[in-house]
Amino acid sequence: MDKLNIFKKIPVILPEKEIFARLKYNIHKTVIDVESRGRIYTAINRGFLACEPKGSWIRSDVTARSRDSVTFSNGIIFNSLSIAELLSESSSVVFMCATAGAAIMELAEKSFKEGDAASAVIYDAVGSETADAAIDWINTYIARELKRKGENLTSMRFSPGYGDFKLENQRQFFELLRLADFGVTLTDRYIFVPEKTVTAIAGIESIRPV
Repeated sequence: MDKLNIFKKIPVILPEKEIFARLKYNIHKTVIDVESRGRIYTAINRGFLACEPKGSWIRSDVTARSRDSVTFSNGIIFNSLSIAELLSESSSVVFMCATAGAAIMELAEKSFKEGDAASAVIYDAVGSETADAAIDWINTYIARELKRKGENLTSMRFSPGYGDFKLENQRQFFELLRLADFGVTLTDRYIFVPEKTVTAIAGIESIRPV
């Protein structure tokens, strides 16, 4: 099995457009007065500064498969038709994760307790989109590395809790990717704490000659 690759600091660019979209604002069409816009941007920037995007990834081979199950060289077995279909052309896979860290959620909780629900909502959006941007960065990094080896990463990736890929599979990601080293814990209901943590699997395919 390949070694675990760790990113202690992911160079995420502020996902401003995505944050506004999560807040149900259209950055080009929604009319916001100058004072309100200033408060929103102040909260977004403060929240982003609180984020500490980190992550890891590891490559594993596919050792067995059926119509609705895939087994990997690390011993993990996923019983999921969606995963089996995603990896139908893949001989190997990538397990990946990213977290925005605990500080952003602590900031959101503090604001809510102090009666500033508006800022708390903004901080929550910043944390979510920063975690998504971090795993996008990892995905792009891996895809670029694979290209050099004549391989492609599947255009789609799946996360536990999506479709028939059960949330309980978070346990395998948690252990394999050593999320505890990033200060992340996993509840009995398979929810990450801090919750602004994302995991995913993608397939590796050989580049077919044109």
